Amino acid sequence: MLKEFMDGGWLIPLLGAASMLARLLSTNTDTPVVEQVKKVFVAALASGVAWFLLEQTDIGSLYKAMTYGVIGVISPEIIAGLVRIGKRFASKPESFIPRK
Repeated sequence: MLKEFMDGGWLIPLLGAASMLARLLSTNTDTPVVEQVKKVFVAALASGVAWFLLEQTDIGSLYKAMTYGVIGVISPEIIAGLVRIGKRFASKPESFIPRK
């Protein structure tokens, strides 16, 4: 799988980063440059992880490409949601275990 990533999968993180860059350029917020760079990096990272997860599935290339782009655009919300779930689990782990 690493060979496949080097053969062309490395473009996927660039797609995610470009999606986030387009989102940042289209908004009218005064976000510091460091924060914008972080968001672009996280978008690239999230798209790369999605590539490793979706590469083994039998989904059409167009759907995969759209998924990578969408993940790049909404990666801050995805990361914030995962952090929120992790904090809830850390505070009350017994609420995530089903009772018999």
